[in-house]
Amino acid sequence: MEAMWEALFHRLRKVSPIPDEELLAFKELSVATTITKNDHFIRAGDFADSIGFCVSGLFRFYYTTQDGDEFNKSFCSGYDFIASYSSLLINVPSYFSIQALRNSEIITIRYKDFQLLYARHVCWERLGRILIEQLYVKKEMRERELLLLSAESRYLLFLERYGHMVKHIPQYHIASYLGITPVALSRIRKKLT
Repeated sequence: MEAMWEALFHRLRKVSPIPDEELLAFKELSVATTITKNDHFIRAGDFADSIGFCVSGLFRFYYTTQDGDEFNKSFCSGYDFIASYSSLLINVPSYFSIQALRNSEIITIRYKDFQLLYARHVCWERLGRILIEQLYVKKEMRERELLLLSAESRYLLFLERYGHMVKHIPQYHIASYLGITPVALSRIRKKLT
């Protein structure tokens, strides 16, 4: 368990310098937990109250239509941050769900407690700003890819980014992420091999 905290602290310090006493304050406000494969961190329609830090495992972020169709918007693995930010920031139900695709270890902190850290030390505001900037860039790149790139180009980028975990992601989830059908993905994979 202690190794999990040390790994997270190392990751946080790569983003922003954080004094030891601030990391201890963070640890006191946080909880380490496991989310079992196929269980959810949050479901669409629920109000978010926490931020998660994925220590190990794999998550998908997905939207569900009124007809029950699912569309994957993102995947997150070790040392990524998981949350429904719009739900946290503007106090609305989450528009999407976050589901574990593997047994996953996470550290969670309630958003209101994380905001208390902002008042404690400037390092937390810097960390929050950098993380949101990274999320914004990721979202902007994803939009560009969906609008301007071919399905094959999107698949190659997917392999570049997520190749290390592709064996843990069912093909229909990959197709959904790419905005294509599983049959179209099968054709692309066949063409590339």
